[in-house]
Amino acid sequence: MLFSLAVLSSTTLIAQPNAISAGIEAGTNYSALHFTNQGGEPSSYEWRWKFGLAAGAYVNVPFGNMLSIQPNVLFAQTGATLILKGGTESSRIRQTLNYASFPVFLKFTPATSVSFLLGPQFDLGIGAHITNESGDKIVNKNNFQQFDIALSGGLQLMPNSSASLSIRYVYGLRDIVGTASHPIYITNSNSGKLNSSAIQATVSYRIFKRHRQEVALTTPEVPLMVDSDGDGIADDMDKCPSIPGIVKYDGCPIPDSDNDGINDDMDKCPNVSGVAKYDGCPVPDSDHDGIDDDHDKCPTVPGTERYQGCPVPDSDSDGISDDEDRCPYLAGTLDNRGCPEIDGSKQETLTAIAKRISWSSATGSELSKLSEILLDEMAGMLIADSNLKVSISVFYSGGNTDKNKSLGQHRADAIKNYLITKRVNESQVQATGYSENWTITRNQWIELKLHY
Repeated sequence: MLFSLAVLSSTTLIAQPNAISAGIEAGTNYSALHFTNQGGEPSSYEWRWKFGLAAGAYVNVPFGNMLSIQPNVLFAQTGATLILKGGTESSRIRQTLNYASFPVFLKFTPATSVSFLLGPQFDLGIGAHITNESGDKIVNKNNFQQFDIALSGGLQLMPNSSASLSIRYVYGLRDIVGTASHPIYITNSNSGKLNSSAIQATVSYRIFKRHRQEVALTTPEVPLMVDSDGDGIADDMDKCPSIPGIVKYDGCPIPDSDNDGINDDMDKCPNVSGVAKYDGCPVPDSDHDGIDDDHDKCPTVPGTERYQGCPVPDSDSDGISDDEDRCPYLAGTLDNRGCPEIDGSKQETLTAIAKRISWSSATGSELSKLSEILLDEMAGMLIADSNLKVSISVFYSGGNTDKNKSLGQHRADAIKNYLITKRVNESQVQATGYSENWTITRNQWIELKLHY
């Protein structure tokens, strides 16, 4: 009957939003054994009721608003107390039967305060013993059948609460007397049978509850969408149906208006080609000198390419740039092209010395003693100012131009070498010999010119 109800109600079971629950229960069995035969109970003894333990767990599966199936698994202790007739009150023996019980209830809940339970129970024997009047225990499991089927029914109070009380009556349907041997005091098992029964009271506590949600097994109709470029935008809405794009640009890719490789959404200068470093803008020229900041060592001051974007330097700070200054590291004047002005008295002294220089007659290019004395004054002048320089020009005239030029060079070098022996820096002296096709009284002209 229960199986048929479960099958017929399977559709309702899926659809109902009731809660599946599970829990534990514990209580007591008040049990007895009933012996029946044609002649009635034996006159020598009688069975009386006794208490035993009952504990286990349950699962409740609803399949309607008021119906559910509730299988249980229990440890159940049943049996009875045997009183010997004609004896004293102490002449009693307690028979204990231990079962693993599996009741399966059809549960009907017409109200929140009470449920009615009815269903079969399957018992599997796991032990049996008697306790005599002396308190000794004797195992007699083999005296009984190890499997029993019972019918159970009752009610449950407050079934929707976390804790509830159940009271059930259980009546065994099978003869539990074993075939190999017989329980004590039963002398003829063929003349009757022995059935078990119990009144079972348990307290249940729910530890699990889950609502079953209704599941709609429908498939929504999905309209057919053609998306040739796979960008998630249907072709009829895509202005670039063959090229993946985005919704913002109606299915087209993000544009790059200036073709600099940086799309317009990331380009701060979308209409001017630029570089990623400057968010799509060109490299700036902050000082507007035609040299971009990445290559300009002076990006905030206009300069020239020769000086990597910096202004032409004025190393001596004389107001004349180094490009125009013949003495870039020596402050001078504009009239003298950036060099200091030559002291006129010093130049007059050298002009006078030049007119008095003479040569030894033996070699023609060896200075006379008088000339050396005159050049000593010139050497002191150059040593006193290390920036001062002198150009020595010796012009010689005569018939043989090459010979005269060579002689002029020898005499100019002689003057230079003498000055160097007097500790004048070689870089301060320039000596050059010349040959001229004109005649003067002394065949030569010497020019000593100071400059910076």
